[in-house]
Amino acid sequence: MEDRDGLLNRIRKEASRAWAIGWKDIRVYYLSPPTLMFGVMFPFALFFTFTVGRNLNITQMLPVLFSQTVFWASSTVGPVVIPLERRMKTFDRYLSAPMSLLSVIIGKSLAGIAFGLMVSIVPLAIGFLFFSLQIADILLFSTGILLSCVTFAAMGIMFASVPTENVGNIMMPMNFIRIPLLFISGIFIPIESLPIAGQILSLISPLTHTLVLVRLGMGVQSFPIPPAASVLALILTSLIFFVISKQFHEINKRRE
Repeated sequence: MEDRDGLLNRIRKEASRAWAIGWKDIRVYYLSPPTLMFGVMFPFALFFTFTVGRNLNITQMLPVLFSQTVFWASSTVGPVVIPLERRMKTFDRYLSAPMSLLSVIIGKSLAGIAFGLMVSIVPLAIGFLFFSLQIADILLFSTGILLSCVTFAAMGIMFASVPTENVGNIMMPMNFIRIPLLFISGIFIPIESLPIAGQILSLISPLTHTLVLVRLGMGVQSFPIPPAASVLALILTSLIFFVISKQFHEINKRRE
């Protein structure tokens, strides 16, 4: 019984520390130029670049906007915050503090998750105010948005494990992954239009499953992937990202 109480007490303490880290990042870094540029301005600029002038109706465009904003916003915070804190030695103090590395990683991820959820309100408001947006399955839609925020925040933390104090040194390689994902996940090119190899590759992209869940949640026809499979894919992908991130951060910690 004492061991159980001790475990629960430790979990509460670690959760409290993780939340404190996440809340600090929310207050300090949300309005930083790199966060606003890569997390807000860039996805909207990309969206309008590829949709203006094309014969697309609003039911086709809004799921793309939702998926893209969540993708960019959630994955941007960690790669901005961690290098800046390495430069100021704040991240080193976290690693030497009496808390687990997992708490630090979860805390950093919470900021990305919250930022993705906040930015997703923008297309939601646009849809409701100007286009009479209808959500056909609010549970599926909400699950897709939340799981996507978790997955892409974990992806950002994974890339932020690169031991550098320069934000650009992380953003550059991460964008070499993020931008191609837009073209194989149904964002700019329908998955049905891809060659067979491209369609197979799209199945391992978490962004594909984000778009599937958002479209189904909005009652829009989607690539024929069962929603349960997309939910499972996002959960597994986020776990993989967290495990890889923890391993790399542990390696960096031992080197330092």
